[in-house]
Amino acid sequence: MDVLNKVSTILTDLCGIEDISAEQELAKDLALDSLQMVTLLIMIEDNFNILLDEADMNPFDLITVEQVIKLVEKYVDGDGSEEKQD
Repeated sequence: MDVLNKVSTILTDLCGIEDISAEQELAKDLALDSLQMVTLLIMIEDNFNILLDEADMNPFDLITVEQVIKLVEKYVDGDGSEEKQD
């Protein structure tokens, strides 16, 4: 599974921009509003079949596409949801 491609597809569905790069900012470059940011988190859970911890559910903590990718990798690489306990 290629996380970058899957995240790019999700972001393209949300903002309509096809050329997504890791350096782009979600609000500034992709023009995602607060509702789209929440939708992004829901789509990540659905598309990657993961359950994000409550601590990771603040969409305003995500600024760049790279941060979204790292969030997903945290869960799909086996270091995520069930093991993390703060």
